[in-house]
Amino acid sequence: MPLRWVRPSRTVDVMAQTGDAFGEALLDFLDGGSGAHVIERDDGMVEGIPTCAPYFGGPDAYAPIEQRGLQFIGEKVFDVGAGAGRFSLAVQERGAEAVALDDSAGAIEVCRRRGVERVVTESFHTHQPDEHFDTFLMMGHNLGLLAPDPIRSLQRLAAIAAPDAVIVGTSLDPYATDDPAHLAYHEANRSRGRMGGHIVLRVRTKRTIGPWFDYLFSTFDELADLARKGGWDAELVASDEVRYLAVLRLRS
Repeated sequence: MPLRWVRPSRTVDVMAQTGDAFGEALLDFLDGGSGAHVIERDDGMVEGIPTCAPYFGGPDAYAPIEQRGLQFIGEKVFDVGAGAGRFSLAVQERGAEAVALDDSAGAIEVCRRRGVERVVTESFHTHQPDEHFDTFLMMGHNLGLLAPDPIRSLQRLAAIAAPDAVIVGTSLDPYATDDPAHLAYHEANRSRGRMGGHIVLRVRTKRTIGPWFDYLFSTFDELADLARKGGWDAELVASDEVRYLAVLRLRS
């Protein structure tokens, strides 16, 4: 009788566990490993990231548009989605005060070990500081962290903003592609009432699966519209073929 493969009623993964996969990758790199990880989108698309090295580069390793963003840094800076702290460290080196925020405990441990003086382990969407900031950094495409409700997120930042505060951040243009998989994903988003560049993803390592989270890639025009509704005025500072640097100024 020939053997027949039967799909099991449930899948048991004896290797993987849920947890802080992103922080695990950063810590691995800091301790001499590669920091290799995988980014998985909720439609099943995956991208292998061989190293975490880009999260650790100083200003000399920034993309040109990121280097331009440093000119807008004030005296008290809130680094949203700080990762390994590369922007918080640059702020400190310029003599300003930085608060590095990330919901990854591993990322914040990396920040601390690298010399970031003030760190907070909490989600951007739940943290309520009792202080005000003149600069919000959302570099490394972290304007995407405004998702899932970007207008509300911008209003929350306005509530803790000092007069004349700015948001300085970068994003990718999600529509600068002809990949059928990405185009189909954009259309699926629109059919669900979302912006085309709204993605849901998670990070995986060999041992750990991180939680799903929302991220928003938008064109500058889309961002400017959201900014107006959230109490900010957006300015396009620089762009290259696929990404741009924007400054959002608090409306008085």
